[in-house]
Amino acid sequence: MNNLDEIKEYFNSLEEVKRIKELEPLIDKNENVRKSLDEVLDLQHKLVYAKVHKDLNYESLVKIYNQKKEELISLPFLEEYLELLSIVEEILKNYSYEISLKINKDING
Repeated sequence: MNNLDEIKEYFNSLEEVKRIKELEPLIDKNENVRKSLDEVLDLQHKLVYAKVHKDLNYESLVKIYNQKKEELISLPFLEEYLELLSIVEEILKNYSYEISLKINKDING
């Protein structure tokens, strides 16, 4: 098995990822829920971009994002889903950082 397969196996074995995979069919079945979730995720990306680039619309985007997110989390499984996505994203960031450190250490000795 190569390193990529090991990484995939590791992430697929996480309880958070397993639960996300269980929740996704519930979301995908409902077109309105899917559309609302896509809007929230799109707003999340816009927020990150706006914050990094010091966009003047950042505060208004935050308000819109919070409003849309509140509407979504009125459905308990969606609140859980969004929370799990955040957890897995943080795990992935940390894992990527560790890989980057190891590569830099190997390159720079």
